[in-house]
Amino acid sequence: MYVIFDFIKTSPAQNTTVLVTSYCPQSYYSTVAEKAMNYDYLNAEQVGFIVPPSKKDSVIRLEMAGGEFCGNAALSSAAYVRYKGLNDKENFNIDVSGAAEPIRCRVEKVNTYCYNTSCIMPPAKRIDKMELELQGKTIKGYIVGFEGISHFVLEANEQFVEYSEVTQALKKAVDTNAIGVIPYETIRDDTYKIKPFVHVKEINSNVFERGCGSGSLALGIYLKKVSGISKEVSVVQPGGIIRVGIGNEFSISTDVILTCEGKILI
Repeated sequence: MYVIFDFIKTSPAQNTTVLVTSYCPQSYYSTVAEKAMNYDYLNAEQVGFIVPPSKKDSVIRLEMAGGEFCGNAALSSAAYVRYKGLNDKENFNIDVSGAAEPIRCRVEKVNTYCYNTSCIMPPAKRIDKMELELQGKTIKGYIVGFEGISHFVLEANEQFVEYSEVTQALKKAVDTNAIGVIPYETIRDDTYKIKPFVHVKEINSNVFERGCGSGSLALGIYLKKVSGISKEVSVVQPGGIIRVGIGNEFSISTDVILTCEGKILI
């Protein structure tokens, strides 16, 4: 027996995101997300579910399978709002799992299937120094925690390969639904380069993401904490560039391309 779900697939900095837009029971989130991410199905890096908003002034609510906060899925959901005509204004609010308050969004239409999208991000719940001991080797960084996901940010060049080992150590040290490993290099004073890796416990997924919104945000929070930076920076990653606004509030922005929509049979 198959169940049919409507979906739309987006690409914010090639962090391919499937949004399930028809009703899906929460108990099915993990199963549907696993299938949608599978090569045989929609070959996506992550999956979110669009449901009615919980806050009065929000247009929709986005829920991730692991209950984690996801920056690029938030950008994708905001672009979806404009694409479907659910709100005809450039500025509006959406609810997002892992964020206690509504997310403020600004969406400008580039063309029918592309939207330049910016969202104000929730504050980090923690930012702390952390040292990991891996087979006699000490890896130093900062843990930047949001509701449902924590990122380990460290300065490292392209020779860094200990993603799996760091993830396993973080699973023992940090109580969270999802873990990101964000090694970064400084290109110049307003440009940084990352290769993000994300593990989600609920669906046991491990993905080298082409672009990571919450990981880019974590880097921005780290840069303000460690270096006192307060401006917009560009975060270069395999799939493109995500811009991070650093100040009293933090934002992320990029172009979101809507690539396909239809039905998935599960």
